[in-house]
Amino acid sequence: MIFLASGAAEQTITDEAGKLLLSTRPAPGDLLILPAPRTGDRYVTSIKGVADSILLTLDRDGLLDGLGQDVDQVAIALDKLWEQQVAAAAATQTQAASRSAAPVVAFFSAKGGSGVSTLAVNTAAALAIRYPHQVLLMDLSAPFGHAALFADVVATGSIAGASKSGDFEKNLRGAIVYHKTGLGVLPGTLRPEQVDLMTADLTARALDVAASWHRLVLADLGTSLGEAALIVIERAERLIVVIPPEMAAMTDARRSLAVFRDIMNVPDNRLELVLNQRVPGAPLDRGAVESILGHKMSLTVNFDDTRPEDATLAGSLVLQRDPASQVSRGANELARLIAGKLKLDG
Repeated sequence: MIFLASGAAEQTITDEAGKLLLSTRPAPGDLLILPAPRTGDRYVTSIKGVADSILLTLDRDGLLDGLGQDVDQVAIALDKLWEQQVAAAAATQTQAASRSAAPVVAFFSAKGGSGVSTLAVNTAAALAIRYPHQVLLMDLSAPFGHAALFADVVATGSIAGASKSGDFEKNLRGAIVYHKTGLGVLPGTLRPEQVDLMTADLTARALDVAASWHRLVLADLGTSLGEAALIVIERAERLIVVIPPEMAAMTDARRSLAVFRDIMNVPDNRLELVLNQRVPGAPLDRGAVESILGHKMSLTVNFDDTRPEDATLAGSLVLQRDPASQVSRGANELARLIAGKLKLDG
């Protein structure tokens, strides 16, 4: 492993046939060369100094001495980083060939623990399977986003981090990590103290860049109605509101819907309400929830026991691990609804 301590350098990676897979210019402190993946494939990595630079190396023996029995876990994470880097190069080629302004879809819930992030990640993955490397999920759930965790990818950058210095668009693209489904994941922040950096202006800039390079941009807002979330809602062509059928959630859902309708002027035809049965034997059925909120549900996701959590612990999305599960079915149905309403297939 080689780190760039100071200065400026460019890294390129080619495959055995000489095809360029990746070209980056990391910032000081970043990894410059990753260890080759343990797949047996051959790659060539080249470094070109752009300015006087200091490089730091960490060889295999040093890694073993420092990590001991944890070295296998780190090796798995490094393999993921390698896969993400190569996937990012493939995504760049796909996006450059079909560059257009993408519609934005926002996921929101007024109540924590409603399963909004689980649905957002799995729905985004279902869409990415249809449109590989053309779907981006922005994780704007503050202060703690879990999209990268649920997707089992290693977050290496964020919107907040991309804004600090240099070329914002290049930094932002470098912060996107790609899941094996072809889904891109872009964290808003990596640390709680970065939340204050997520202003409306920065979020709008990130949306502009993301929309210009993707076919569809989804944003997981969690329960946030901060300025970053509000700018996304204003731009969103569809607002997915996830509602658990619980009494405590009804008041918050009604208030949120009133804000969207009366203050933000979000028309009803842009709203998609999703009833998510997070617990067995919920006290309210679909009819009761629709009556209380005065709005029809677009779909219902039935109770799925611990399958989503089990998939996360196994390092997978429930959409992949258990395609017949209730969350997988709901995510696929929601993906079809979004693709149809936004006419993504023309």
